[in-house]
Formats: sequence, C-alpha cells, structure tokens
Amino acid sequence: MAVSNAGETPSIEPFGFADGISQPLIKGTRKWYESPSELHGVEPGEMILGYPDNRGFYPPTPQIPAKQDTKNDLSLVPSALPARWPQFGGESFNSPRDFGRNGSFLVIRQLECEVSAFNTYLKETAEGLRESWPDFNITADWLAAKMIGRWKDGTSLIRNPTGIARPQIDNDFLLGQDDPEGLKCPLGAHMRRANPRDSLKPGDKDQIAISNRHRIFRVGRPYVETAPDGAAEVKGLLFMCLNADIERQFEFIQQTWISAPYFHGLDRENDPIVASIRHEPAFSIPTHRGTIRLRNMTAFVRTRGGGYFFLPSRSALRFLSRPR
Repeated sequence: MAVSNAGETPSIEPFGFADGISQPLIKGTRKWYESPSELHGVEPGEMILGYPDNRGFYPPTPQIPAKQDTKNDLSLVPSALPARWPQFGGESFNSPRDFGRNGSFLVIRQLECEVSAFNTYLKETAEGLRESWPDFNITADWLAAKMIGRWKDGTSLIRNPTGIARPQIDNDFLLGQDDPEGLKCPLGAHMRRANPRDSLKPGDKDQIAISNRHRIFRVGRPYVETAPDGAAEVKGLLFMCLNADIERQFEFIQQTWISAPYFHGLDRENDPIVASIRHEPAFSIPTHRGTIRLRNMTAFVRTRGGGYFFLPSRSALRFLSRPR
C-alpha cells in the first residue's frame, strides 16, 4: 500500500481510499529526527538485516563460509547473533560472513479488488439499515469508513468520527486509549487489525512496543487490466512490503490479526476487506445504542499471486558479481 509522507499527496488504492498513511519510522534516519514518534519508531533491525531490532536482538541473516568471500566483500556475522552451530576457535578470518547485512526481505502480492461488488454491497446494505437505525446517517461512505478505519481522504475515525469537519490526514493517536469500545473505529476495522497499537491494553507502553514488533514498510501500486473477455476492467493492487523477519512481521499480521476470527474479543469475524478465509461473513459496528451487524459479505480482495524474496545489499551484489 502506497507510501506517503507529511505534506505529500497520498496514493489512492482501488477502493478509493488514501493509502500508505501509517508507516514505521526507523530511528536514526532523517525523518526520525525531523518528527520523532515513540508510537511509530522502530530500530533499524526491524526492517534491515545486520542491526539490532526493538529488543536488541539481531534478526536471522543469510550466512556463507568465510572461504567463499575471497575478496572480503562481506561483513562478519554479528557476535551477538546466536550461532546455528557451535564454533570452536575464534579466528575472525574463519568466521561466517554476513551475506544479509544491509539487505531485507520483500513480500509481493498481486491483489485483485472487487470494486464493483464492494460498492454494490455498501449501497444496498446502507439502504437496508437506514430504517432500523434512523438515528444514524448510514451511507455507503460511512459503512466503508467503518470497515477501513478511515474516511476516504485519509482522515481517521478516531479524530473525526462524524466526518463533518475534515482536518488534515492524521496518524498520531492511540486506538485503545482514545476509543476503547470501538465506538469511533470498530474493533475489527482493517486499520485496527493491521496495527492494533494499544488496542489490546489501552494506553500501555509495553503493548505499543509489542505491536511495533510486527510493523512493516509497505508500498502499493494500483493497476487496471482488461478482462479476458474484453468487456470489463479488472482493478487491483500490487502490494509490496519490506521486513527483517517475514514470519514475525508480515505473516503474523496476516494470520494473527487480519484473519483471526476472535481478534479483540470478536466472535467468528475476520478483516472486512482483505481476509481470504471467512468463518462467518459478518462485521460488527459498535454504537451507543447497540451493535450494527453487517452480514452476507463476500471476499472483496483476492490474491492472484505473489512471492517472498531476498533483497541483497550492494556489498552482497558485489560478492555475487565476482567470478567463481
């Protein structure tokens, strides 16, 4: 999902929402010094191999025997990184070389977005709910914002739950402390699942630190292709993200937060937008008068393909370019 920075115009994903608003800040970088934030700050090792992560550990890294690095292109494996096998002898020239340092792991997904089905569902559902819930101005845009966690222009539901007065795009808020019951941003909204912040223990710094162990750098590029029959266009998003540990970061987000049927006390619900497995096609919207329950949902996003890749550093590329 596309990266945007303060002052820049965010990308618009296929469903019409401003994208890439919430990104981690690597401590020590220019952006970190310009606007430091403990809420979004992560150590370099959360994204790049060869550096300590938020807990002071080095992420697992690809290694090669020292004898293969004849030109000393690569660094030594960090001494603080637990060895896979015991090493007898301490000569640095025989120590394994860190092939991964300054590299990262890349996740790619081609996501096909059922935009027409999404808009139709929102329109028909809003019309069906207005009579039962007359106190709420239920519109298609209101339902979409509740499912995503933001209005289409990027304004958060936390800071602007009514959508009347739109401030600038905002991201410095706590979900648990500012909205513990999900009356503004539903507990199962996509934004809340993808990064719960302090949702699971409102206002707790340790909970924020735990959530930040699962952050990713993400970028997306919308695409449009012609259907095989030539009669319609297919819209989608080429999703990409960087992380130092695919299992702890990307896969954890997908499996433990996005697809979890009992996330945050919910009962047999999944992410309303991107979950591929639905235990019950439903989504709960808490209100001060009870819970609005959306049903008969379908898969609005389908995975067409993707893969996991290693992105080498310049020194690793230099090593690979050497004649063997």
